Amino acid sequence: MTQRYDVAIVGGGPAGSAAAWQAVQTGARVVVLDKAEFPRDKPCGDGLTARAVSLIQKMGLANEVDKFHRVNRATIFSPTPLELSFPSRPGMPDHGHCAARRELDTLLLRHAESAGAEVRRSTEVTGPIRDDSGRVTGLTLKGGEQVFADAVIAADGAYSPIKRALTLESQYNGYSAIAIRAEMQADRPDSDSLDIYLKTTFQGDQLPGYGWVFPMGGGRINVGVGYVNSYKRWQQINATELLGGLLATLPAEWELPPISELRKAKAVQAWRLPMGFTAWPPWRPGVLFAGDALGAARPASGAGISKALQSGLAAGECAVAALTNGGPDDFTNYEQRIRSTWGREYRHGRLFHRLAGIPAVASAGVHLLDGFSHAKSFAQQRF
Repeated sequence: MTQRYDVAIVGGGPAGSAAAWQAVQTGARVVVLDKAEFPRDKPCGDGLTARAVSLIQKMGLANEVDKFHRVNRATIFSPTPLELSFPSRPGMPDHGHCAARRELDTLLLRHAESAGAEVRRSTEVTGPIRDDSGRVTGLTLKGGEQVFADAVIAADGAYSPIKRALTLESQYNGYSAIAIRAEMQADRPDSDSLDIYLKTTFQGDQLPGYGWVFPMGGGRINVGVGYVNSYKRWQQINATELLGGLLATLPAEWELPPISELRKAKAVQAWRLPMGFTAWPPWRPGVLFAGDALGAARPASGAGISKALQSGLAAGECAVAALTNGGPDDFTNYEQRIRSTWGREYRHGRLFHRLAGIPAVASAGVHLLDGFSHAKSFAQQRF
């Protein structure tokens, strides 16, 4: 059996759902294919930045996103605490939310489906179909079924089967963050702060990364730690031990379970987060890359959901515009959109992460921020 669509999207996460929702706004015939059955969990920090909230609002889900636990500020521990409010920007919310991915991703995928996209869950894509020129013209599913489309959007994650099958190389030297987290109950009031812990070390070296405690509401918290592989000894790090070290520093009165108990309950999950564009240009004839398949996570913080949504919306819009006006051989419009939106930030981010991988540089940055925190605290007490 074969079927044909205007746009076929691999992956039903935030990038894929946003791309589908955007594409159907123009009347395109769209299918989303995901190997999972929803709701499904996905390891993540579960934090929605103000920009992520604004993008979800743009998709018509303002009331729904407001039901998630709201956060109004971030507290940076270096180790002296420094409290930061969300910036006030015209037309943007002044707050964020924390949302479990099993709930958020289901919400977004159902929204794309209700807008008119065909969604096929429990459907595994095994690879792309290419014509004699090498252009991607569709997808092969597990079992042999073929799905043809004028454009394919690969939003299939950090280990993108589509990208691997095409054996692509990026013009940029992207990098990855390694992250690990656990969700648990805490004996503390629900907070409205995203807590960031910068003092993260391995055998005396300051790591290019941070730990976090994000409030999920209902007394639950997401505790995690992440670091980038620009640190030369990153492969020697036992991420579970690193997470256990962070848990041991948190207040005893929270009565958090030990790392051994969390592991036994299978509450500990680790993942890789590609950053700095691991697929560039972000398209090839017939296919565009979005979200983690693009390596779109924000360099400064590793924030992935907002960039997944943003790249997905852009991919859906640009794919349909290119098909309408030129055809599937050239998605340069998508490349231009991504470059104009993120080019400078990501270029600086690649340089930053190379420097941050040097322990002395990372340590100096933490000490500088800690000194600023002390100065701010002193000024507040005096005046």
